[in-house]
Amino acid sequence: MADVGLDENELVELEAMVVQALASRDDSTLSVLGYGEVSVALGWPVDEPRFVCKRTPPFTRAQFDAYAGLVGEYLERVAERGLDVVDTDIVPLDRGDTVIGYLVQPMLDASMLGNNVLRAADPDPDHPFLAAVASSLDVVTPTLSIDAQVTNFGWDGTRLTLIDVGTPFLWDEAGTLRFNMAPFVRMLPAPTRRLATKELSKLVTRWNDPRRVGIDVVANLFREGIPEWVDPTVIAINRQLDAGEPITVDEARGLYEEDVKIWPALKKAQAFERWWQTTVRRRPYDWFVYSSYE
Repeated sequence: MADVGLDENELVELEAMVVQALASRDDSTLSVLGYGEVSVALGWPVDEPRFVCKRTPPFTRAQFDAYAGLVGEYLERVAERGLDVVDTDIVPLDRGDTVIGYLVQPMLDASMLGNNVLRAADPDPDHPFLAAVASSLDVVTPTLSIDAQVTNFGWDGTRLTLIDVGTPFLWDEAGTLRFNMAPFVRMLPAPTRRLATKELSKLVTRWNDPRRVGIDVVANLFREGIPEWVDPTVIAINRQLDAGEPITVDEARGLYEEDVKIWPALKKAQAFERWWQTTVRRRPYDWFVYSSYE
């Protein structure tokens, strides 16, 4: 992993602001770049961000060390498969009995983000960015994958760069996900965590097959509100799959409709857990309850 140049004391300051925002349920003092389903991306410094800081849930030290090691291996293996990865540092902040981690990356210009690249262009299956995204499916094997939705890439006009590396998609030879979900599903009510882990482990298998990754790429275009790019992207991905079974618009729309049901439902469960912890148990809650589907 790379040292991207953000001083740890600045992360301590950012974390103090995050803790206050979580307690007050007011994120207006933060530079929120985007909410994912399990994390938040924050800009730093707040007024003129130069870094993207992606916050992890609380870990034990052993859990953090295992996670950081897995992210490091993931970065190396993706790069070995020929896909550039944005410089990433992972920094632990010790909170006594727990560790909060931040994945820190240099801020890319907004115009370089894949969704904005498409919004700025006319739909075209021959767009070089689409061709590069389709080629990224070559990274995918039964033991390694990427979340190839367009928002997870930077594009400078000639070079594709993966920017979402916080979920290291690595499986062992038996097909078991090596990523420990336990610290992440703690955002949910305790009785649901085992089932959530089981179901999410099944869900992420969509990413260890090139064809299913391609379907997911197209499905996320509906979520991003750029459906005019659906047909061109299907064409570009099917060219890449070549002799394989073509993906279809109907498959992508069906996957999007499934996700619209799954992720908001998990957020409702998360909102209940926040109420339980903060109102009933009088304990802090370490997650923002926002969804990228909102």
